[in-house]
Amino acid sequence: MTMRHPKHLRFALLLFVAVAMALLPASGLAAGPPPTQGVRLRMIGHPRWTVADFHLFAAPIGTAASGYAEFLETALALLPEPNHRFHPALFVGPGDPHARPYTSELASGVAAQGFHQGVRFNRSEFSNGMGVYLVWMNVPAPGTTGSSPDFTSGPIIPNSLFPIHVEGSSTHNGTPFSFLGATDVPKLDANLNPPFNVDGHSHFPMFFMDNADFGPPGAQLRGSYNWHITMTDASGNGWRIEARFSVGP
Repeated sequence: MTMRHPKHLRFALLLFVAVAMALLPASGLAAGPPPTQGVRLRMIGHPRWTVADFHLFAAPIGTAASGYAEFLETALALLPEPNHRFHPALFVGPGDPHARPYTSELASGVAAQGFHQGVRFNRSEFSNGMGVYLVWMNVPAPGTTGSSPDFTSGPIIPNSLFPIHVEGSSTHNGTPFSFLGATDVPKLDANLNPPFNVDGHSHFPMFFMDNADFGPPGAQLRGSYNWHITMTDASGNGWRIEARFSVGP
């Protein structure tokens, strides 16, 4: 088997995930309150969905030798069965129907796994199979109802807003460090395998990670990191997400 470069491996992994700074004007963007330490949000236009339950933490991602399989294992450990299941097109997709609210599921998962949360990490948490994660949940804004894998009628992010494009990049001490990945989160319809016959998502998670493997070879890891991520729906509305943390000795 030919081993692919780690950057290419992560790009393939993130194609499963239902996440450079987008070239959008800063005017009209309303900065929201920090959802968690180290994270800042800005609204793009007027999205009909919102973002919540952010967590910045260190956890296993694996290595090139394992194909970074631990990335998926960590994601599924945060949102375990039966409420969520692996789906080839969604990464962590819907599982058994479960009730709202969905804005504390990731918090419960991070706490249950005992991962170190914060904005300061050691080099050992950013190399050799470990990495820094940013995860969050996407949930409906009030106003749109329909069917989802969780209910026959309730608040949804409607299929008409998908695909939702997600893209991110990172800097280290102000210098480009890595491409965090890009993906298009699909609508829940018969084109997926396994398929769905619903009006939209009740909620869906996003997972981004990074470590020394994906930066410049031989880079000194100590210093500050800044992640820039954008999410835009089919109408051009969405969110701009910035996460800051540091790696120490």
